[in-house]
Amino acid sequence: MTSSQGGTALHAVRAVDQLTAADAVAWFASNTPPSGRVIGYALSARAATWLRVGSDGAVETTGSPGGVLAEAYEMVLFDGERELRWLRSPDGRGTAIAVGENPADLPPGDDVTADPPPRRGDETHTRLLAGRPHPHDRTGWTVLRSERYAAAHLPVPATGGDVLVVETVEYLVEDEHGNVDVADTRTIGLRATTSAAVRVVTAGTGTSADRERTAS
Repeated sequence: MTSSQGGTALHAVRAVDQLTAADAVAWFASNTPPSGRVIGYALSARAATWLRVGSDGAVETTGSPGGVLAEAYEMVLFDGERELRWLRSPDGRGTAIAVGENPADLPPGDDVTADPPPRRGDETHTRLLAGRPHPHDRTGWTVLRSERYAAAHLPVPATGGDVLVVETVEYLVEDEHGNVDVADTRTIGLRATTSAAVRVVTAGTGTSADRERTAS
């Protein structure tokens, strides 16, 4: 962990109104550049489902997008520069917050940036997803299969790697004594790579990759 001094600040905005999951997607997608690639996952009582969102706000999943959003109680979307966090309330709506390093990239809303804002650390962290990637029937998707878990469908092309990883960055705060703590973590990517490359990265940082069950 490195000092937070000098790193890029993390900014945050909150939607003015409580939003449904579908409305939260539309709010976040409103500032997505035409070339943007928004992906993420929605959690419900029955499943965790990965999804892709177009610049027009259209949602793509391997099931019914409407059903996935209607049943979701939590949702996270990311495009490498920004992240959406939505949490449902009992009435079906919820608080939507978008975070990113460039305030101009965030959708309209109330500024809820921490004071002082946490600043980006030097390292990108890699989390290894359980299972082996295989080609999917749907273009641009990969299916992860393992003996332990059910098949997981992820919105990333199968590029020949033998593992999938989620990449994150940490944002740090430093107190008056110089103690540094992690204040926030932002997901920046999902990609295929090789297990050999993951071993090289983790050996270089002195840490071990985390194996996690993936969303299906």
